[in-house]
Amino acid sequence: MSWQQSIQAAVRALKQEEQSLQKQLEAVQEKISELEDIRRGSKGATTVRKKATRRLSRAGRDAISKAAKKRWAKYRQDKTRQSRRA
Repeated sequence: MSWQQSIQAAVRALKQEEQSLQKQLEAVQEKISELEDIRRGSKGATTVRKKATRRLSRAGRDAISKAAKKRWAKYRQDKTRQSRRA
């Protein structure tokens, strides 16, 4: 048996194992689905809470804006200093 045949045999065996595992996975997923259906009961999906949205105050937005403008001003200032040196 050549090394190529050995590799082909190994690939075939792995593909068979993959198919077997895929069937097992599908069975597990089906069982999970059944358990979720039981948990929900006959009414269907449970109610989902809406996540509260977080709001930023006007002062908070202004502070963030001011800090960003300050960072960009510093960046531009440093950039012009570097171009003058060159």
